[in-house]
Amino acid sequence: MAGLSIQAARKSFGDTEVLKGVSIDVADGEFTVIVGPSGCGKSTLLRAVAGLEELTGGRILIGERDVTAFAPSARGIAMVFQSYALYPHLTVFENMAFGLRIAKADKDEIARQVKRAADILNIDGLLDRKPAALSGGQRQRVAIGRAIVRQPQIFLFDEPLSNLDADLRVRMRYEFAALHRTLGTTTLYVTHDQVEAMTLADRIIVLRDGQVEQVGTPRDLYARPANIFVAQFLGTPRMNVVPVTVSGATQAALADGRVIALPARAAPLAPGTRLSVGVRPEDIAIGAAPGALPHRIIFIERLGGLATLHLQGPEGSEPLACQLRDDGSLVEGDVVPVQLPPDRLHIFDTDGRALYGEARE
Repeated sequence: MAGLSIQAARKSFGDTEVLKGVSIDVADGEFTVIVGPSGCGKSTLLRAVAGLEELTGGRILIGERDVTAFAPSARGIAMVFQSYALYPHLTVFENMAFGLRIAKADKDEIARQVKRAADILNIDGLLDRKPAALSGGQRQRVAIGRAIVRQPQIFLFDEPLSNLDADLRVRMRYEFAALHRTLGTTTLYVTHDQVEAMTLADRIIVLRDGQVEQVGTPRDLYARPANIFVAQFLGTPRMNVVPVTVSGATQAALADGRVIALPARAAPLAPGTRLSVGVRPEDIAIGAAPGALPHRIIFIERLGGLATLHLQGPEGSEPLACQLRDDGSLVEGDVVPVQLPPDRLHIFDTDGRALYGEARE
């Protein structure tokens, strides 16, 4: 195994710059997930690591080796694609053995490595089948098995679960996590699904418009997002963000004129300062308390034991989403007191950057 270092990676297609100096380090044995919206450059970056795209600038190191100019086969990587890319005319065994046969591995070694991978993935009973006789989840396991038999230094996964139904995606997330615990191979995993990122990653890299927005553990990014983009990209329902104007040392006025309390800071913000305040739906409380603001429930999304309330204040106010346990007592049209706990608020400047200072956790 080995670590991965991407240094100032740039990639242009004609006049369009897709990667704009991306630098990423993945530690040996780490499971790192790259997330971001469609078109942000995450798949291009993964293909560059694999050697399937040539960088316009920058370097890629695997361990101590600069592999920027290496052919894909010489990099010590194995890649699993969104489409599985299985050969339809070959059996599961033959698909998994294909790379080793091309590398002219010994026949007994091929059999041993395929059996090992099949046992790990629980597909040992499928080795004589062809892809057409397999379910989506089974095809995905075969694609992973083909990568495992090569014993790569680094696994690359390009949105591997996007073609599966919701229930199977949940089960396969568990299997990916278990596989990484078993093998411990350095892994770079690309997805647009923030749930996959939050549940699988040791560290998450948030990419936007070809640039890194933030790197950190799932908990770090969720609790202390660097900016509004990261704050709203991670979390479902997404973070509420409303404009405010500072009106006192620890107070701010909403757009409708109502006042809320702000987190305490070592350096108070000057009155008149324009900010944005963020609060996650699960941090909003419903119930009478000093400073609670009345809001009308305009819509309720019920998801089993949870409910998401869509709330509207007076004219001129921003709508809010609140998530709470659903006891069935609230109905659309109710007016409820809404509390925005100061210690759960996130503060952003006019450029969308987080201001933490001594904000309480």
